[in-house]
Amino acid sequence: MPSLISQQWQERTSGFFSSSGTKLREARQSAGAFVGEVAKDAKVNVTDVAERVGSLFKSRWAILQQPATRHAVQEHLITAAATTGTLVRKGLTETKEKVSVGKIKVEEAAKKTAQKSKTLLTDIERWQKGVASSDVFGVAIEVTVQRQESTRPIPFILIKCAVYLISTGLNSPSLFKTEGDKKLIQQLVSAYNQDHSALIPEGVNPVDVAALMKYYLASLPTPLTTFELYNEIKDARSSVSRMRKPLQKLSSVNYNTLEFVTALLLRVSQKSQLNKMDSHSLAMEMAPVIMWREDKRPECYREYWRRPSRSPKKSNDFEAASPWDLLSDEGEGVDASSSIPLDDIVQVDFGAVEVVQCLIEHHNAIFTDADETVTAMARSDLWTILSTLLLFLPLLSAGEAELGKHKKFPVVVSTWPFIEAVRAAWRAVDNGSSAVEAVVEGCSACEELRCDGTVGPGGSPNENGETMLDALLMDGVTMEVGAVAAMRYVKDGIKAAWLVMKYSQHTLLAGEGASAFAISMGLPGPMNLSSPESVKKWLDWKENRCQPNFRKNVVPANDCGPYKPKNEGVDVSGDILTESCEMGNIEYGPPLVGPHNHDTISMAVIDKFGHIAVGTSTNGATFKIPGRVGDGPIVGSSAYADDEVGGCGATGDGDIMMRFLPCYQVVESMRQGMKPEEAAKDAVSRIARKFPDYVGAVVAVDKNGSHAGACHGWTFQYSVQDPDMDDVQVFTVLP
Repeated sequence: MPSLISQQWQERTSGFFSSSGTKLREARQSAGAFVGEVAKDAKVNVTDVAERVGSLFKSRWAILQQPATRHAVQEHLITAAATTGTLVRKGLTETKEKVSVGKIKVEEAAKKTAQKSKTLLTDIERWQKGVASSDVFGVAIEVTVQRQESTRPIPFILIKCAVYLISTGLNSPSLFKTEGDKKLIQQLVSAYNQDHSALIPEGVNPVDVAALMKYYLASLPTPLTTFELYNEIKDARSSVSRMRKPLQKLSSVNYNTLEFVTALLLRVSQKSQLNKMDSHSLAMEMAPVIMWREDKRPECYREYWRRPSRSPKKSNDFEAASPWDLLSDEGEGVDASSSIPLDDIVQVDFGAVEVVQCLIEHHNAIFTDADETVTAMARSDLWTILSTLLLFLPLLSAGEAELGKHKKFPVVVSTWPFIEAVRAAWRAVDNGSSAVEAVVEGCSACEELRCDGTVGPGGSPNENGETMLDALLMDGVTMEVGAVAAMRYVKDGIKAAWLVMKYSQHTLLAGEGASAFAISMGLPGPMNLSSPESVKKWLDWKENRCQPNFRKNVVPANDCGPYKPKNEGVDVSGDILTESCEMGNIEYGPPLVGPHNHDTISMAVIDKFGHIAVGTSTNGATFKIPGRVGDGPIVGSSAYADDEVGGCGATGDGDIMMRFLPCYQVVESMRQGMKPEEAAKDAVSRIARKFPDYVGAVVAVDKNGSHAGACHGWTFQYSVQDPDMDDVQVFTVLP
């Protein structure tokens, strides 16, 4: 497989042989120098001894001529000769030893060089034959996917890392930015190069797992976006519709992997309040390893993924020293415990950053309407990896499988049998929309259909015969809320709430201000929200002397007003009332709130990521006093969500229920360990103890998709769709 031999192999090989020749020459020179020095030292020693002996003979020659001293001189000569012989033998021995040392050094250098050469040549030969190896890092992504022998068009290493991050680490600060543990990451690289389906050990820091993903992408011979499409993709970054076209030219492996990676980054960005990584921050970190020009390869990462652990000393180390370690010079090692600089100084390609940021922020819009050649099953698998993980359970450890075992994602839950609204939300979330987007779709459908005549334009009139809207939207990840109350002239209540969330720092806008804001942000209006049905309902009510109504302690009690306070004959100004009180007090009879005059749609959606959002839309109570705001737009009362726990929706007598914040209570009870059914019953009973005649209901759903309802004063129904259902199912709850 010659195409897999990278330029780096050739450069490294050439450099190695060059340095090997230099080392051999240096070794020979060193050995020769040793021998020369020893010989020189020996020669000096012998000469010195000879001079001393000659001097001794000359200075004592006269004495030697005397017979009396001849015998003694002979003895001195014998001693001098012995000393000279000893010195010569010692010098020769030292010379022999040093020559031997030099020879050993030459032999060791040659042996080491030969071993390196053999290892390198063997590995190159294996690469050329295409049988080497199981390496994942530095290998073309198509080859890696092919080796997996799976229908999943995404490298297993990315799947494993995504599963780990979603399960344990999305809240970790500075994901994909913070430096990782170099030694650990090198071991993980070695593990995946040996086995592409290796598991990530428990307890690994999510920051290190994110760094591993980043390294893998940087190691690819070509970027996910390819060199050929670089300019075309970059030029399309200002338009979602334009962006789809060049992406459709990518191979299925590149396309699906790019969709997978950016979907994960979207999920990370949704936790930005906790992990401090919004879409721009993630794009700054990930763009250099997702999209680069041919001459701008992210070389700053190469030295790390090319160098697994140098020389393992423990039996449980992932891998023996690699050919790259054998090629490295002595003393060249770095501290293995040091951290890896993931953000080395590189020239920022802001065009690529904008592309990646676009792919994150508009992920669903860009990839949902993608090339039809991407099969429905493949797209379903892609999203399932990040949500239920069920299709990939054979690849997971028992512990990882247990995390997804009891979860049913996505799931849509709504108050009342608003079946079409639930279907609309399900279509959206099943096609990859976020939980927030799906809630907007579902509630919008209910507004258009005027569910039970109490939701959307043309629904319940107030005392003046006018229809007004209340709506709320809450994101369980960011805890952001947008709401509108008593909004006139704009028919899209839930979309107006979404605009408040997206384009203001406020939580709730009301009345004329809410209408003006919604219109300024692009919603149609102003328009008359009344309908022939709502006008007729109001006229009939007027003919019935405006009964029943929501007034109390006023006169006239049984007519349409105008009303004045009835307070022991004294009005609010302190003047004595002259009007007769013979009409008597208003009596509280049966509750004025019922299923057909106060039906708030309250919807909760968990998307394929396991992210939850809730929303409500309502006209409020029929014949309410103008200006009245019920519980519909009040966060914690009509709805509440927390991604870590679950969500809740409520309906009923909002004027009473909003005093208890029942949905906030439900979520907090589930946080403390209650099951959805227990939490729902507890919240309802808290209200009933104070107001035995109130009517209302709540529906609870935990973060795993389990749901239950509870009610008081009426029979309640709620609607659900999840992956186990062919269509929407309606559940009935008795008081």
